[in-house]
Amino acid sequence: MNGEADLGDVAWGDVISDDDGVLVVRGQVDDLPVVVKRFTGPSAREVSTYALLERLGVPTLPVLGSGPDWIILEDLTSAGYRQASADDLADPDVARLIARWHDHLHGAGDALGSEAIEYSEFDLIDDEGLSRVAARWPDLADAAAWAAGRLPAWRQELSELPHTLTYNDFWSSNLAISWDGSSALMFDHNLTGMGLRASDLRNVTLALSPVAAEAFLTQYRRLCEARGAHLPEAAFELDAATAHLVALIMASEFDETPAWAGPSIDWARTIAR
Repeated sequence: MNGEADLGDVAWGDVISDDDGVLVVRGQVDDLPVVVKRFTGPSAREVSTYALLERLGVPTLPVLGSGPDWIILEDLTSAGYRQASADDLADPDVARLIARWHDHLHGAGDALGSEAIEYSEFDLIDDEGLSRVAARWPDLADAAAWAAGRLPAWRQELSELPHTLTYNDFWSSNLAISWDGSSALMFDHNLTGMGLRASDLRNVTLALSPVAAEAFLTQYRRLCEARGAHLPEAAFELDAATAHLVALIMASEFDETPAWAGPSIDWARTIAR
């Protein structure tokens, strides 16, 4: 059935969510539990992202069918996984599984061109995005102006660093762990794009407990060394300078300031002084 199911084959169930241009609905195809995602706007790129990951052999939920603006995925439980909980983010063994999946993703992306996916978080940092930040939080106008002045240098630095596939959206709600505890994978690829390994390492370690973060980084670096991958310090420096700006630009589109934007607002206020 893989890749052959159509929307007409789905026995529809409950709506899971309907946010940000993505409608997610439970259903069944020939008694197999599935999740159907319908997209409007840029979010539809997730369809082609799943196809790319499948072609590259990166572990994902099985795709049973897809179209230009929809995709049918096997439910993670029937696919042999459970959804992670917040407690899993403190487990060093789970952290090592997360490291293995990210190394697989990054390794698969090494041979791709920087335009393999037409999405990069760094592209969000432009004059328009920075203007939105200054308009939303007037006390951050000086920080936005500082960032605008740094953009040409940052873009030059980025062009000189190795790019790969990056997940960009790590959290327990997007993490699946196999029932036997032997593997893990990330799902929901609406923010997957081309970027720096350093960005994913930051995203993951910020979400993990200190002990789990150490286990993740140790395992990830070991896997990188085994395949001869390089983690340039310049990538971590560039990510540190731009990650907060990406968060602020994303947050500026919400009616209410999301809690996750708080540290970035505090950072920008420090820069503005």
